[in-house]
Amino acid sequence: MKDSPNTTSRSWLDRPVVPGWPVRWEHVLFGGIVLVAVLTRFVDLGVRVMSHDESLHVYYSWRFYKGQGYQHTPMMHGPLQFHLIALTYFLFGDNDFTSRIPHAVASVLTVLALWPWRRYLGRWGTLIAAGLMVISPYMLYYGRYARNEAFVALFGVIMLWAILRYLETGADRYLYWLTGVTILHYTAKETSFIYTAQALVFLGLLVLLHTMNTPWQRPTLKYVLSFALFTAGVLAALGVLIQSRMSMLAAQGGQTTFLSSGALSSITKLFFWAALIALGLGVLVLVLGYGRRKLRVLREVHLIVLQLSLIMPMLAPFAVSIAKKGHDVYVDASALTMGDVILNAGFVSLFFALGVGLVFWLWDWRRWWPQALLFWAVFTFFYTSAFTNIAGFASGIVGSLGYWLAQQGVKRGNQPWYYYLVIHIPIYEYLPALGFLLAGLTQFARRLKQWLFPSYEASARPAAPERDPSQLAFALLWYWSLTSVLAYTLAGEKMPWLTVHIAWPMILTTGWWLGRLVAQLDWPWRAWSSLVALFAAAVFFVLGLSRLMSKVLVQPWPNLSARTLDALLWLGDVFLLALIVLISAWALVRLGTQFSLKSLAVTLTLAFFAVLAGLTWHTAYQAAYIHYDQANEFLVYAHSAHGVRVAVDQIEAIAFRLYDGRDMPVAYDDAVSWPMSWYFRNYTNQRYYGSEPTRALRDVPVILVGARNYGKIEPVVGNLYYQIEYIRMVWPMEDYRNLTWERIKNALLDPQMRKALFQIWLNRDFSLYAQLKNRDDLRLSNWNPSDRMRMYLRKDVAAKMWEFGLRPSTDLQPEDPFEKRAVFTEPVYVLGQRGAGLGQFQGPRDVAVAADGSLYIADTFNHRIQHLDPDTGEVLHVWGSPTDPNAPRPEQLNEPWGIAVGPDGRVYVADTWNYSVKVFSPTGELLQVWTTFDDPPQTFWGPRDVAVDDQGRVYITDTGNKRVVVFREDGTFIDSIGGAGALPGQFDEPVGLALDADGLLYVADTWNQRIQVLQWTDDMLTVLRTWDVYGWFGQGMENKPYLAVDDQGRVYASDPEAHRLLVYDAQGQPLYAWYGPEDQPLGVINGVAWDPGRKVVWVVDASRGQVLAFAPVEGPVPNAGASTEPAQP
Repeated sequence: MKDSPNTTSRSWLDRPVVPGWPVRWEHVLFGGIVLVAVLTRFVDLGVRVMSHDESLHVYYSWRFYKGQGYQHTPMMHGPLQFHLIALTYFLFGDNDFTSRIPHAVASVLTVLALWPWRRYLGRWGTLIAAGLMVISPYMLYYGRYARNEAFVALFGVIMLWAILRYLETGADRYLYWLTGVTILHYTAKETSFIYTAQALVFLGLLVLLHTMNTPWQRPTLKYVLSFALFTAGVLAALGVLIQSRMSMLAAQGGQTTFLSSGALSSITKLFFWAALIALGLGVLVLVLGYGRRKLRVLREVHLIVLQLSLIMPMLAPFAVSIAKKGHDVYVDASALTMGDVILNAGFVSLFFALGVGLVFWLWDWRRWWPQALLFWAVFTFFYTSAFTNIAGFASGIVGSLGYWLAQQGVKRGNQPWYYYLVIHIPIYEYLPALGFLLAGLTQFARRLKQWLFPSYEASARPAAPERDPSQLAFALLWYWSLTSVLAYTLAGEKMPWLTVHIAWPMILTTGWWLGRLVAQLDWPWRAWSSLVALFAAAVFFVLGLSRLMSKVLVQPWPNLSARTLDALLWLGDVFLLALIVLISAWALVRLGTQFSLKSLAVTLTLAFFAVLAGLTWHTAYQAAYIHYDQANEFLVYAHSAHGVRVAVDQIEAIAFRLYDGRDMPVAYDDAVSWPMSWYFRNYTNQRYYGSEPTRALRDVPVILVGARNYGKIEPVVGNLYYQIEYIRMVWPMEDYRNLTWERIKNALLDPQMRKALFQIWLNRDFSLYAQLKNRDDLRLSNWNPSDRMRMYLRKDVAAKMWEFGLRPSTDLQPEDPFEKRAVFTEPVYVLGQRGAGLGQFQGPRDVAVAADGSLYIADTFNHRIQHLDPDTGEVLHVWGSPTDPNAPRPEQLNEPWGIAVGPDGRVYVADTWNYSVKVFSPTGELLQVWTTFDDPPQTFWGPRDVAVDDQGRVYITDTGNKRVVVFREDGTFIDSIGGAGALPGQFDEPVGLALDADGLLYVADTWNQRIQVLQWTDDMLTVLRTWDVYGWFGQGMENKPYLAVDDQGRVYASDPEAHRLLVYDAQGQPLYAWYGPEDQPLGVINGVAWDPGRKVVWVVDASRGQVLAFAPVEGPVPNAGASTEPAQP
């Protein structure tokens, strides 16, 4: 291998470690860096808990390893990762450590793959780039993470090297390297399309640069080409600007997306496709004007044709999206029709034919077909899961790109455009970013000097730049870094791990530049002692000056006039730092007399980057080894918190202590299924119950539940379980959203805020920031945004585990009095279904029976009232519409939850989120609106139910204010009772109301889990009696129980999230519980009403959008679980 100009001089790197041995110091240094890479990637590799996305990857890999097959799904990217993890399980077993072995190995190989780059980076540049790759926060963290980024970085490094080598030599072996890493990238992740686009544009620019500086067969067409390319550039730029502008307008309008059919709106698509057409015409003009034969010999053209022809079939979704006006077929497989199959197959065939035609037109098919065979053989093997899933071939060709084009419109995370430029790069990858910028500036200055002083530069440089392969390498790396920033900034989906694709090319660019600086310090051995001393002085100078500036400019000053200890300590720090700066500056001047001014500048620059390297390692170390399961790092998203590990370890301890291993029953819901599907994979009696728990779970010792299902599980577990809450998943703090120059200025001018931001940047310490912002949710124990989960541990099991601090107890836990009184009854009437049409309901919550037997139903989520004849199902009247927040009208409704009919037929509606009670005529004419009462005026807060007695008194549960309010029919306030508390006459979330024949008022005191019976005493409501309810355990939005009393004094109470209707006698003695039909039990039920004419109980099933009627059970209560025939009304 020939050395590039910056590596030809003999240096100590060439010296053998032992005279006569082939091992040189360069080998030792590089080997040491690789060894550090191995250690940093593998130490504590299995300690971090599996994150959400990781658990998906490893669980389906485990199923593949167990022989349960694997089917490619674009949502989880390509199949390569699943095959490699499954192979690792086969070799080493399945656990958190082994799951990440392929990624750690790939990360180490990425460092090792830099060895062939010595020709382009130089020897020092390669060593520096390898070192930076080892300590890079993103390369380290995601080299220990079961995602595809570790593989893609490796493929990217090899890809660029293969391109450079082929451009330099034209040897076919580098085409095999390029094809090999390209197909591996396409089997790993869809970023392959971005990488290919970047490579094609760069190679196209090289072709353009070459052809524009050589003679044309038709010179006049040069101008046509220039115009076509200029037009394409303008159209593409306009498309980007319009897309960006529409994104900002959509964000300001509060819309989730402004796209109707994928990643681009129709107008943006128009500009991009026009730009593509202009570019295609430009290519045609180039071929006609420059000459096809002359183009066929250009190596850049070979690489363009090779890459484009191989992936052409996979670009079919672009054409399909135009024909179908969207990407829906790639998101929802159920929407796929035979027409879609034919359309996709047609475009795949057409694009494949165009790719082959391109080969015959501009290259050599004899050199192409072995590459195509390699590409499609590897593609077929992985996408068909070693020929066990033939359909994977089709999903790989069209599904991969199609799905992720659709996801760009979803904009996962909905991050601001500056997500990488302002947050992730400055916080983590500041060293390579600075190196990238300085390398670009110095090279630009060098080129500018050559242009301004061509004769001087021509005599000064030893060879023409185009003969220096390192110059082309720099151009490629700098271009790749810049376009990566642009590509991932413009992409709809912005996620932290995509920073890896920006970081590694910047690291190589920085290595190239710093390597050239170090090469300039290649003095004789005797000068190195002075050089080392000079470098040490420079490091002390940079460290001392940066610390001094931080102390004086960033951190707030103490009150110096107060002569306090803090002031004296601050002055002492400043004095000591200033002394360090002065002494190191003196040493620099003294030692610098032995060297040139240029050498001093280079030494200071290298010292500065050495300090940055130390800071970078600090950043990487605390992210990978300290904060790996915590919420205070920004380089993760939807990240599993340490609570998952704690819960898993505790469950494991219980299983091995009490059940001799993993045969212990354990249950989990859909909210915690990732990562719990992975962690419970070897539990033989695991139960996944989705989002609908049943009472059958009570025989399970441990139940895990996500926060969104707390209300559903509480009626099931009752008082039989202890609950332990954990933070399950965390997201980074996102105060960086909606940044303005005013916010930035205010933060920088505030000394305390500067210090707080500096502490976040340096140590991820949010304590001062939380204090300044008066935020309690930035403590790790109370972090928000986060998602929580609970472990429910059965009390009898917990009593056997002494390490939980529990002792066996003989106390009997309260039993469910309805456990052996369950009744499954067929309904007499079934009205409605989910929907928005007449006679259909959306989340109905209450029902009232009029004197004529007709029903008034609060159709809550349709924001209306429906009046029905239950015998015929005819809709008699409908009124109400959603409240317009900008122009509300009195007759509009906002989730009416309660309804009652007075003796005179008037209809009273609890318009819950309009904070009012509205009175209508029987046909829906608005008569009155009650919003305030008493003196001084008081307002309702979320009223839930209404009841009217024979004397026309209207009772209202003012739920949010925890009281019951009474009015006359004309709206005159009479009395109220309540207030927060658990004493008789106090309430906590009062909801349902019912009146019996004697005028007693029954109130569902929900969160106190009791029913209070009120009576009138001297014109005041007083408490007659109360009884506890074994139910109403949750505090979810749907757990709002309602009441009814029949003509025999039986009290019916809905238990919404337990999916049952409880029946008591008038004194509160449990009678039985209805669960609905045995083959279709009740859903979430709320409203209840007694129908005296038909002798049935009407029940509102909100989850099914139905109103059902049941005949009461007469006579003795049947045995547990018995089915009964309904009594005839």
